[in-house]
Amino acid sequence: MPDDFGRFEDEIRNGLNGDNAALDWDAPMPFSNVELLPFPVEALPGPQMAFVEHLAEATQTSEAMSGSLSIGVLSTAFQSKFVVQITPDWVEPLNTYICDIAPPAERKSAVIAALTRPIYEYEDERRTAEAGDIARNQTERALLEGRLQAVKQQAARGKEGCALAHQEALDLSAQLANFQDLHPFRLLVDDTTPEKLAEIMSVQGGCITVCSAEGGIFDALTGRYDNKGGLDVYLKGHAGDPILVDRIGRGANSIPHPRLTMMLTVQPEVLNGLMSNTTFRGRGLCGRFLYAICQSNVGHRKVSPPPIPAKIKAEYNSFVYRILSMPYKGTITLSPEADKLRESYQGYIETKLGGEWENLRDWGGKLTGAMVRIAALIHAAEVMGDPTLTPISADTMMAATSIAEFFASHAEAAYQVMGGDPEISNAQYVWRRLENSGKDEISKRDLFRLCRGRFKRADEIDAPLRVLTEYGYVRIEVTERDGAGRKASPVIMVNPLATGHNGLNGRKT
Repeated sequence: MPDDFGRFEDEIRNGLNGDNAALDWDAPMPFSNVELLPFPVEALPGPQMAFVEHLAEATQTSEAMSGSLSIGVLSTAFQSKFVVQITPDWVEPLNTYICDIAPPAERKSAVIAALTRPIYEYEDERRTAEAGDIARNQTERALLEGRLQAVKQQAARGKEGCALAHQEALDLSAQLANFQDLHPFRLLVDDTTPEKLAEIMSVQGGCITVCSAEGGIFDALTGRYDNKGGLDVYLKGHAGDPILVDRIGRGANSIPHPRLTMMLTVQPEVLNGLMSNTTFRGRGLCGRFLYAICQSNVGHRKVSPPPIPAKIKAEYNSFVYRILSMPYKGTITLSPEADKLRESYQGYIETKLGGEWENLRDWGGKLTGAMVRIAALIHAAEVMGDPTLTPISADTMMAATSIAEFFASHAEAAYQVMGGDPEISNAQYVWRRLENSGKDEISKRDLFRLCRGRFKRADEIDAPLRVLTEYGYVRIEVTERDGAGRKASPVIMVNPLATGHNGLNGRKT
C-alpha cells in the first residue's frame, strides 16, 4: 500500500471517496481475513468427542473452545508418562500450550470447569488416600531435624561422648540431605508467578498444568518481564529442557525433565500488542501456544439449551479417570505409514514457512512437533493397554493433522490480532485509539496526538489510515484550506458500524 498521504489526499479530492455525507456506511471488513476452520471433534477419542459436542451445546459456545481445551486434558494425563520419538534424534514431550481467545460473557469459566472437574476429583481422591503417608513423612523429617539439633549441641559442648555425638550428627545430616519429602498431589494450578510455578513443578515430579479462564499470566508477564529474563520456566517447560532456579535465602529448584501444560482462555484485548513485546516474540513464547479463536454465539444462543446427558458425563469422567490412573510409562513410536504422513505434512509446512507464513515462522516451525504430540496423546488415550507397545497408526496421524490444520488457521488470525503483520498491527493500534476516543470524527492532527506513543512523525499514521479506509473503518475528508488560508488537516470520519468491532471474526462484542 502507498505510504504517501499526499497522493491519498489527491485521490480523495478527485472524488474516489465521493461525498461523505451522501454515502451509507457498510459493515467493516474484519482485520483477519483468514477462514477459521471448525474444530474436528471427530478426531478426538470417543468419550471425549461426545462430551465436547454436548458441552458446546449446553453452554452455547463454540466447539473450538471445548475441543481445543480438551487437548490440554489429554496432556495433563500423559505429560508425566510418555514421550514420542519421531526420529532417532527427535523426541517430543506430550505437554501442550492451549490459548483460546473469546470476548467477555462467553462462558469460558463454565467450559474449563466442566472439562477439568474429573481431574480435580481425581486430585482430591489421591490427596485423601495419601494424607496418612504425607503426615508420617513430615513427622519423620521433624524427628530427624530435632535429633540433629540435639546432637549438634551435645557435640559442641565438648563433654564425654562428644565424639559419638559428632559422628551421629554427620550421619543425621546425610540422612536429611537424602530425605525424600512427600507433598500433596497436584495436577492443576491457576495463575501463579514463575517462581512459584517452578517450585510447584519441582515437588510434583516436574509436571503441572496451568489452567485459567482469565489469562492473567500474560498480564503478569507483560508487566514484570518486559525487559527481563523471567520466562525460562515457560520456555523450558514447553520444550522439556532442564530448569535450575537458584534463589538467595531459599532452596534451589532442579527439574531435569520439566513438563508444563497450559489451558488458558483470554479476551481479545489481552493478546493485542503481544507480538510487539520483543522479549515474548524474540524468545519464542508466542510460538509455543496453539491458538483457537472462538466465534461468539451471542444473539443466537438458545435460552434453555439441553444439559449434558448424565450418561455422557459418566462416560467422560470414567475416561478421564482411566487415562489419569494409567500405570504405563515410556516412549511412543510412529508406524511407517504414520511417519510418511508426518514427513509429507512437514514438507507442506516448510513450503508455507518460505512463503505466506513469513510472519508466522516462530509458530509454524513448531507445528509439526505439536501435531505429533497430539497424535501421541490421541493414541495413548485410545489404546486400552500399554501405548508404547503399539505404534501410532496412519488414521491417528490423520486425525492429528486435521487438528493441526484447525490450529494453523486460527494461529494465522491470532497473529494478525497480536501484531504478527506490522501493517495490520499499526492499523489496529490506530483504530483502538480512535474507538477509545469516543469521537465520530477527528482531525488527522489530533489523531496523531493520540498516537504519539507509537508514531514519532505525523506521516507515520498515513499507511495505517489507508488500511482503515480500505477495510471500511474510516473515511477521510480533505478541505482545501482552513479559515486562516493554511492547508487544513484531513478529517477522519469514523464508521458507526465499526464501534465495538473486535477484529477477530466480523462480529461485534
